[in-house]
Amino acid sequence: MSTEQTAWGDAEGRRRDILQSAEQILEEQGYAGLTMRAIAVGAGVSSGTVYQYFSGKEDVFAALMERRLDELQHTLNTVDRSLGVAGVLRQIEPQVTELWRRFGRSAAQWEAKVLSGGRKGKEVAGSAQDYRKTIKALAKALNETAQASGQTLVDDPALPHWVWDSLIGLADDLLLQGARTNRVKPAHLIEFATGAIERGVISPR
Repeated sequence: MSTEQTAWGDAEGRRRDILQSAEQILEEQGYAGLTMRAIAVGAGVSSGTVYQYFSGKEDVFAALMERRLDELQHTLNTVDRSLGVAGVLRQIEPQVTELWRRFGRSAAQWEAKVLSGGRKGKEVAGSAQDYRKTIKALAKALNETAQASGQTLVDDPALPHWVWDSLIGLADDLLLQGARTNRVKPAHLIEFATGAIERGVISPR
């Protein structure tokens, strides 16, 4: 929760306090515990103030996801292409795992309530757009990395989506420690999984 008083009139600081409060509530209580009142208490503001920034908890959740996806896009745009496809995937794996740890199970509830209900608020639309940008950044990073190694990716529009879903599956296993129960160390699982993904996306010569 916010421990320092944000200066009066600092709109960006206030928004940051609200999102910080929401992120902690999500981590401790999940999406069901995320209410505008709870967010306000954690941020040290009134519920009315929270509503000045967000129209509902769905928009707060979308803003949190958008911020994390922006950070991941930055990594994808700047990661060293000489690392190879598997190496690039290992570089972004911690961020993907953290994204899934914080929002993964809550995302299903959010989608059921918001997307299926046809809600298209500003933050919701922004989050969806940011997801598409992340997939494009992933596709670009994989393609440039393969080219840097003299390789060619399989020519299929489903490729970056499959890679993303594979990384989410890896993140889920790491968080649930599924492989560890079978005495597979996390580092080995990451190395094996990213290597397998690389072999799956590189076109045979």
